[in-house]
Amino acid sequence: MRNGDVTLRLLVVFSVAGFLALAAGLYEIDRREKSSSATGDHNLTEVDLRIQILSNQIHILTAQLDAHDRQIQALRNQAKTLTDHYDSRVTAIEGQVQLFIGRYDARLKELEDDLRVLRLEPAPVPR
Repeated sequence: MRNGDVTLRLLVVFSVAGFLALAAGLYEIDRREKSSSATGDHNLTEVDLRIQILSNQIHILTAQLDAHDRQIQALRNQAKTLTDHYDSRVTAIEGQVQLFIGRYDARLKELEDDLRVLRLEPAPVPR
């Protein structure tokens, strides 16, 4: 599961928990006070303020999640670029090594042929 999914699920859980806490708080206030309409309006204003605060927190967390997702994507792109560059460098070096081996083999064959010719030629007769 991605970190973003976990964060989003935690955000939903906290939002639901906050809403339940607000509802329970409103119920408790109403139960205790059996308040007048003025007190009820005040309580509703407080609940509305709490809901607004939770909504703002949700927006902030969502924005942070989006920013983290963009950072992860940027890091993935950088890693892919580095991997591609590494792979192309390895391929180029392998080509150079093969070229060197080919030249080495050719030079070695040339030296072996020269040595064979020298061994086959009769040695100069001392005078």
